Amino acid sequence: MLGLNPSPRFPGRIAWLALGAALFLAGSSLAAAGKGDPAPEVQLKDSKGKAFSLAALKGQVVVVDFWASWCGPCRKSMPELDKLQSRFAGQGVKVVGISLDEETAAVSAFLEQVPVQFTILQDPTGRSGEAFSVVAMPTTFLIDREGRIAARFEGGAHVQEEAAAVAALLAGSPAPKEVRIAPGLQATGSLKAWRRGHLADPIMSLDGDTLTGFFREHIHASKEGAAGNGGAAGGGCGCN
Repeated sequence: MLGLNPSPRFPGRIAWLALGAALFLAGSSLAAAGKGDPAPEVQLKDSKGKAFSLAALKGQVVVVDFWASWCGPCRKSMPELDKLQSRFAGQGVKVVGISLDEETAAVSAFLEQVPVQFTILQDPTGRSGEAFSVVAMPTTFLIDREGRIAARFEGGAHVQEEAAAVAALLAGSPAPKEVRIAPGLQATGSLKAWRRGHLADPIMSLDGDTLTGFFREHIHASKEGAAGNGGAAGGGCGCN
């Protein structure tokens, strides 16, 4: 089993550990996960110390959303996922959000601005993102009642498609077509999609004056140029 280890480079991890967080992924689950494959097992403890196991939700239709606090599209998609759970909760649908942020404070600040009622977990190691082969933020997976991956929706703004897919799974039908980003927009190499916050397009910031915005745009362009766009041209998250 694999667990979280504190690191002096990332003090937020220590704070999360103090709240009792733990992540365990079976070694056999770390291979790339695709449609029709069993969903990788994820076991976490939330900030209140309550245990969570993805396998325990077998028998329900589960929506697993990978997100990050710096991700602009996540700010829009999270409330939509909240509405989706409210709409389908009575039919056995469970929405789970997994933040891949390293800093707990960033997650808390985001949720203060964008509160949701569904389960929120944090994985500062990113191992769950690797197990699910996440290449863009956000990425939403639909898992059927048998615990298999039924669909993937990348980059946000797919609420209608996600709702249709959930309804199909509840009716016992195959999920409609998945939504994938273009291969050229995927984060590549060792720079994973959830580690690209420093390259996030400044348009994702909702505050600041015009002059500050101008300098942010200039700095952002310099970063993107130096990073060779990192495989996700322009947006950091691989969503645009």
